[in-house]
Amino acid sequence: MRILVLGGAGAMGMVTVRDLAESNQVSEVIIGDMNLEKARKIAEWAGGEKITVRKIDISSLEDLKQNMRDADAVANAAPYHLNLTVTKAAIETGKNLTDLGGVYYMTLKQLELDNEAEKAGVSIVLGCGLAPGIADVLAKFGADKMEKVDEVHIWYGDRSLEPAKYKWSFRTVLEEYTRGPVIYEDGKYKSLPPFSGKSIVKFPSPVGERPCCYALYSGLATLPKTIGKGVRKIDCSMSYNSEDEIRIKILEEMGLTRTKPVKIGEFEISPREFLLKCAPPPDVRVRDASSLIVEVKGEKNGKRVKYTYSLVQHFHETYKVSAIAFLTGVPLSIVSQMLAKNQIIKTGVLPPEIAIAPKPFFEELAKRGIKINETMERTVQIS
Repeated sequence: MRILVLGGAGAMGMVTVRDLAESNQVSEVIIGDMNLEKARKIAEWAGGEKITVRKIDISSLEDLKQNMRDADAVANAAPYHLNLTVTKAAIETGKNLTDLGGVYYMTLKQLELDNEAEKAGVSIVLGCGLAPGIADVLAKFGADKMEKVDEVHIWYGDRSLEPAKYKWSFRTVLEEYTRGPVIYEDGKYKSLPPFSGKSIVKFPSPVGERPCCYALYSGLATLPKTIGKGVRKIDCSMSYNSEDEIRIKILEEMGLTRTKPVKIGEFEISPREFLLKCAPPPDVRVRDASSLIVEVKGEKNGKRVKYTYSLVQHFHETYKVSAIAFLTGVPLSIVSQMLAKNQIIKTGVLPPEIAIAPKPFFEELAKRGIKINETMERTVQIS
């Protein structure tokens, strides 16, 4: 099978490319990226023999459609702001697609294309990285064991073991930290100021205790509905540091996060786009550790119960990439292969918790050393 990886020369996409290249069932991996020089280096790093490189303008619907036609499935690792164009191209060419998530608001726009995707007979699986992705599948997996669900909490923690600024797209960082988080509480969505919900969360070693705040999370767009069962609260928190908060506040005070274009000589550009053009690329080689915790509270057999799922990943010594890059790129590879093999039957624009069969997914993760721990705690008897 032939799989096209859009943004395959990027920090997360490069891991997807290598994992696909190492799969015996994949005959060809196509890196679709504007940066041909970098794409060729990634192809060499990932093994080379099965990998071809194409220059693709991912912002161009026509360019995407032309290059999707000979693929058995498409894995989109490009920046989230391109997701809608990629989704439309996949629907128009009848190609199954998976991506890394739309930072909530883009996800809402993609979900509006559900009917079009269903009519075209294609499966568009949203947010198939770590969080969104693994986290959402775990949340639904735990909820399905209960008769009633009260709360779902997702925590992502990260610890760099050497100096590092950003390990994923600065565009995503800006979106998360300037638009503010969304949580679901008492049947309503609530938009909160940036850096709300601060707490200290204890993750498995070596991540350990980390300060966290609420995240702008794609999974919130679908989990309240897909979990159901009377769920009252769903939130996602991510680790951050004080430098992040100070840096973002300074950028906002200077007007550099604004989206309205300003004129500079004969040209116009928004301060935000100028800032993004100046930002350094993600540091994918930094030594680190990452962890995920998903907690589901509710009722089972007349008792209060809590299911907790956790995983921890170290810097990947074979790939020489950060833990977060590995945890994000590998699920995208797994799901794109499921799509190419028609193992995902449901069509439309689908969240991962609905599209992905959990046990086969967890088995594929375990083959790559990503192991999930489950605990169940009984609490108070319900009269």
